[in-house]
Amino acid sequence: MREQQIQVRFSPQPQPLLEITAEYRLENTGNQPLDSLDVRLPGRRYRPGAFEISWDRASLAHNVSPHNPRDSELRFPQLWKVGEIHTLELSYELASATLEDAAGFSADAFYLPSEGWTPQLPQARGLFGFGGVPPREWPLTITVPREFLLHASGESAKRSVKGSSDEYSFRQTARDFSPFVVAGRYVETLQTVSRGQKVHLWTRGKLGAAQLAESGASLTKVLSAYEALFGAGGKSSGLWIVECPSADGCATEREASYAALLYGRDRPRSAQVISHDSVLVDARAGFSSIGASAGPALAAGWLGYGQNPGFYEQQPPVSALPAFAAALAGEAVSGQAARAEVIERGLLAIPEPATPSSNADPAVVRAKSLLLFYALRDRVGSEAFQKAIQHMLYARQRRGFNVSDLIAALEEESHQSIGPYVRQWIKRPGIPAEFRSRYAQSARTQQPFPQETTQ
Repeated sequence: MREQQIQVRFSPQPQPLLEITAEYRLENTGNQPLDSLDVRLPGRRYRPGAFEISWDRASLAHNVSPHNPRDSELRFPQLWKVGEIHTLELSYELASATLEDAAGFSADAFYLPSEGWTPQLPQARGLFGFGGVPPREWPLTITVPREFLLHASGESAKRSVKGSSDEYSFRQTARDFSPFVVAGRYVETLQTVSRGQKVHLWTRGKLGAAQLAESGASLTKVLSAYEALFGAGGKSSGLWIVECPSADGCATEREASYAALLYGRDRPRSAQVISHDSVLVDARAGFSSIGASAGPALAAGWLGYGQNPGFYEQQPPVSALPAFAAALAGEAVSGQAARAEVIERGLLAIPEPATPSSNADPAVVRAKSLLLFYALRDRVGSEAFQKAIQHMLYARQRRGFNVSDLIAALEEESHQSIGPYVRQWIKRPGIPAEFRSRYAQSARTQQPFPQETTQ
C-alpha cells in the first residue's frame, strides 16, 4: 500500500450521521496479476449504509468472498498487472438507526472506537500472500461542528475552518494500531492526579469543586492500584474520561456483564474503553465515583486496547483480567467490603452443585474467570502475583497473552506448580468447594479474607 487516507464528517441534522471515506493507492508488488481483491468492511455492531466503491473513480461491485464470508470480494474489470498502481475508494454512512448499539451517537456527540469502523485490506490469498499493511504515515481528517471538542488518534493535529464546521487533520503512524475519534459539545476540566497524570474530564455541564475533588481522589486511588498491579508508565501522555454521548450509557455487552459482577445490576456504572487513552463513562453514577465507574475500561486501556492486535482475541479466563484489576481498584477506593460484594456476586452466579453444561453458560464462565484471579492471588501471594502479571505483560508487549502465558509467569515468580490448579478450575463444573466455603464463611462473619502463600 503506497498511500491511504480516511475522512470522517459528522452531521447532526436532521439525524446524527457519519460519512466515512477511505481512499487507498495500491501497487501490485507481487509476482502475478490479480483479478480480484478481498476487503473487510465494517460489520457486526456497525451496519453501514449508502455504500459506494470505486476503482480508479469507476464504480465497482462487491460480493461476499467465497474464501471468507466475513470479507467482500471486489472483482476488477481488467487484470491488475504486476507493478501497476490503482486507486481504491470506499465511502459509506453510519447512522444511529443502523447501529446494533446506538449509544455511540447523539445529536451533539459521537465516538468511533479503535475497532470495527474502518475497512481492512487483508493479505492477498495464497501461501506467500502479503500486503494490506498501511504506509508509515497517513492522514485522518475529521469534520465536526465548530463548537465541538475533539480527541483522536495521531499526532500534529491541524485545524482549519470550513464554513460552520472545523476540519482537523491528524497524522497517523505505525504506533496508531487502529484510529479512533471522540467528539462532542462538552465542557473540559483538566485534573492532575496520581504521579502527575493529566486527566481530561469531558462532561455535559461544568462540575462543582466538591465533585472535582471527589473524582480526583477516586482516580488517584484507581490509577495507583493499576500501577501497582500492571507496572508504571501506562498513561504518560494523558487520559480522557468522557461522558457517554447517549443518556442510556455506552457499555458493550461484555463490559456491562462484568460491570454487573463488580457493582451489582441495580447500579448503572457502565463504561467503555475506546482507545488506549480514552474511556466513556455513564454519568448516571455520578462523577464523584468516576474512578469506580471507569474501572474495567481503564484497565483494558492499560492492557493494550487500541495498540495491541492480540487484545481483541483474548478468551476466558484471561479476558477477565481488566475486571479483576477494577475490583482491586474498587477495594482501594471503598475498602474490603467491596471485595466481599464482588466475590459474593461471583459465587451466586455459579450454581452449586454445578452440572457439566454450566461451563457453557457465558455468565458462569465470566464469574469463574473473575474468581480464578482471586484464587491465584491467594495461592501465590500478592507480591508474586503482581510480579507475574508485570512479567507477562512485559514479555507479551504488543501481542496477545493467553492462559498459558499467565500460568508460565505465575510459576516462574512463585516457584509453584500452577497449571494443574488452573486447568482443574477451568474444566471442572463449578468451583472448588474449599474456595466457596472459605469465602462464604469470611463474608458471613465479616472476617478479613484469608490469603494463602503456599500450596
